[in-house]
Amino acid sequence: MKVAVIGSTGQLGQDLMRAFGEEAVGFSHQDLDVTDGVGVASRIYSLEPDWVLNTAAFHRVDDCEINPALAFASNALGALNVARAAAAVGAGVVFFSTDYVFGGQDRERSHPYKESDAPQPINIYGISKAAGEQLVMQANERHIVVRSAGLYGTATSRKGWTFPELMINKARTDGFVRVVTDQALSPTFTADLARKTKELVEKEATGLFHLTNAGECSWFEFAKGVFDLAGVEVKMEPIQTDQTQRRARRPSYSAMTTARLEEVGLSPLRPWKEALGAYLSAKGIV
Repeated sequence: MKVAVIGSTGQLGQDLMRAFGEEAVGFSHQDLDVTDGVGVASRIYSLEPDWVLNTAAFHRVDDCEINPALAFASNALGALNVARAAAAVGAGVVFFSTDYVFGGQDRERSHPYKESDAPQPINIYGISKAAGEQLVMQANERHIVVRSAGLYGTATSRKGWTFPELMINKARTDGFVRVVTDQALSPTFTADLARKTKELVEKEATGLFHLTNAGECSWFEFAKGVFDLAGVEVKMEPIQTDQTQRRARRPSYSAMTTARLEEVGLSPLRPWKEALGAYLSAKGIV
């Protein structure tokens, strides 16, 4: 099997390259711009892979609000370019989406979203990714749409940090952190996400899957988990989202669970605290 990984130098992309090993051929953003339909087609036609894994995205959530054209070019039309080119050579496509396709539902919601729940995004990023999902599904019958959330991995992200790293750095330099308590999610270790994606591809699965580490927490609880596992003492100040003055609205609740992995004979991802411990160990923090 030959697999093309688009965005291979990103945090998730690097873990996908490791998971697929010699089967994987990587394309960085410099190698392949998903907004260039002709370039995408040329690269995929020449490689003729069995699967194309598309991690490319414009995911700076606040910047999407001021540049919606770029958000849709990358997250929707770019996704369509990749899915079409893959279909043209008989390849399957994996498109990575987000929990931010949710958020417009009842603010009092307290049970995780399943694959059967309808998206209701509340920001440009989520709208563009929801559009990308639909375009991929229509353009390529051999599609796997993966929704995940709160990604962190051992590789350096384009942001230059992961949330756990940011928390530990702030704790050590400032002695205190301010973290929101009114946003709940299911944070996910990219190594776990990459391995489960490989299992789906090997099963020749198709359709929509939620792939997050099991359970849910607020960003405040996530940070506390980091400090507890790392043995870092810090003063924590709980704050509300409206105190952060962010441009884009965030879902107050976007935790997800999967109802579909069992259908294809696969187990769910491990609990988020267990995954976080593995991440901190891999980084040499614990």
